[in-house]
Amino acid sequence: MAQKTSLVVKRRDLLKGAAVASGIAATGGALARPAIAKDTTITAITLGQGIFGQPFVDLTPEFTKQTGIKVNLITMGYNESIQKQVAAFAAHSSAYDVVQIDSIYLKGYAQAGHIQPLDNLIAADQLKDFFSDIPPALREMYAAKDHTYGMATVANCQRLIYNGAHLKAVGLGVPQTWDELLTGCQKVVDPAAKRYGFIAGTERLIKAFSVWLPIFWANGGALFDDKMHPTFADQTGVDALAFLLELVKTMPTGGAAYTEADETKAMATGLGTLDPVAWIPDAIVTAPPNVRPQLGSAVSPKGKVRNAPVMGGMGLTVSNYSKDPKAAAEYIAWFNSRDVQSKDLVPHGGQPCRNSAWDANMGAKPWFPAVSASLKVAMVRPQLPEWGQIDSAAGVQLSRAFVGEITPKEALENARKAADGIMRDAGYY
Repeated sequence: MAQKTSLVVKRRDLLKGAAVASGIAATGGALARPAIAKDTTITAITLGQGIFGQPFVDLTPEFTKQTGIKVNLITMGYNESIQKQVAAFAAHSSAYDVVQIDSIYLKGYAQAGHIQPLDNLIAADQLKDFFSDIPPALREMYAAKDHTYGMATVANCQRLIYNGAHLKAVGLGVPQTWDELLTGCQKVVDPAAKRYGFIAGTERLIKAFSVWLPIFWANGGALFDDKMHPTFADQTGVDALAFLLELVKTMPTGGAAYTEADETKAMATGLGTLDPVAWIPDAIVTAPPNVRPQLGSAVSPKGKVRNAPVMGGMGLTVSNYSKDPKAAAEYIAWFNSRDVQSKDLVPHGGQPCRNSAWDANMGAKPWFPAVSASLKVAMVRPQLPEWGQIDSAAGVQLSRAFVGEITPKEALENARKAADGIMRDAGYY
């Protein structure tokens, strides 16, 4: 899932009440695994549609049928869900047993003692099997303080969507590197034919920083040093932004302010050629019959060091204030089991997190091979409560560079100063 920066969750909100939070998350102690009582009912809060919601809506009754555990499933949109869980955690409320969280908030919730480790709630052999069957980055995303605090369940990351007919028209194949992608974007531009190169959702407060980030990472960039000081305004960062500005020059008119909807439409209608930072396959899904066969998917390009698509995703966690953490953990384990991941998740609109499930469903959607390969090399954004603030502040500065108001160096230095202030105010140093 692409990061939703329209909602800013601050560290002090996530950490509110941490001093008196109870359970493993706060104490680091062991937790007995209680038996699940008969006629148990738990409450789970998740999204209600799309790849991150529909599987829970459709499959929760089957979980109840198999386990006898009744589930009060509460579904809502992303922003409302985040607001509800932050409020519940701050109040130490037992309203929710299972909480679906955006992975960028996991370590903050764990630090605050709001979610429970799963190590003693889910059998060791189940966890071992799960970890052996997911990309390493997904394990990193849901771990903190040497414990597992969540399970990925539904996986997603950036991938390349391209128009093969446009590339073929200028004698090019699918680009494997960022340099090849820039060359392709420049060569295909033909305003008379209404054909342009680069496509991305560059809107400043939503996606701008995550459009720059895979280029920066692919060339060896690091966002912070070992003391959590922001370092992305270095030469690697400036060069990555200058490179991105060359790509932006090949966009259709108004491209520097594209929303995700504009991004999808441009590829779906055949206006654009190369979108290396696509989060969703909607361009392929919604393209008319004359364009759809031209569209394909691949792994985002490689830089001097690596491929580095940005990892997204929302996973399931157990609230530290749950009245029945064992039953809540069983719900999580069920949705992350081999059978459910391989047989049920995809037919009900999801994307699995397990490698074996991707292998079993590789032909289900034309973009699945690219997503599966991308997940294996995708990189995780800093899981800081402040990341939304930093992303937004940097996005404002990048958008100024997109329209030529400031230079790449000025944009990134302004963004670095803003990030430094956010981290300092939050008490990191």
